[in-house]
Amino acid sequence: MTDTKAGNDLARRVLAKGNASRRGVMCGLAGLGAAGALAACGTAEPPSSSGGDADATTGADASGDGSTGSGAGTAVATTDEVPEGGGIVVDETVIVQPSADEFLAFSAVCPHQGAIVGAPGADGSIVCPSHGSAWTIDGALEQGPAEVDLAEVAITVEDGQIFLG
Repeated sequence: MTDTKAGNDLARRVLAKGNASRRGVMCGLAGLGAAGALAACGTAEPPSSSGGDADATTGADASGDGSTGSGAGTAVATTDEVPEGGGIVVDETVIVQPSADEFLAFSAVCPHQGAIVGAPGADGSIVCPSHGSAWTIDGALEQGPAEVDLAEVAITVEDGQIFLG
């Protein structure tokens, strides 16, 4: 109860000094609440794919020269960590294995409002925990409120390791 009394006392002092009206104080508080709500519900752009030319399934370079080098990058997962017919979320990337030895990756950032989606469940659906948008294991939109597929992320698979890019 002392917090309420202290708040009332402060409000009376501000009003008594003529610095603010009760309506002005209330409007200011309402504005702060609205600004916070808008910031929490803002849209977020999913991170763009790295734009690499690697074949996401085999790790082969699309240039046709046969190179698969992962460069100096660090593996984000191993192929053993990604269940067949399912997947995992690593940071802001969903890595899936729709069928044996086929690996795909998508942005884990929901295109609706920027929440991180979950790993595919037993039914293969990737679901956003915030508002229920759902995608197939191939990243195709099944159910909104999101309106687009998950953005594909280029990966390279080499010696049982999965690299971004």
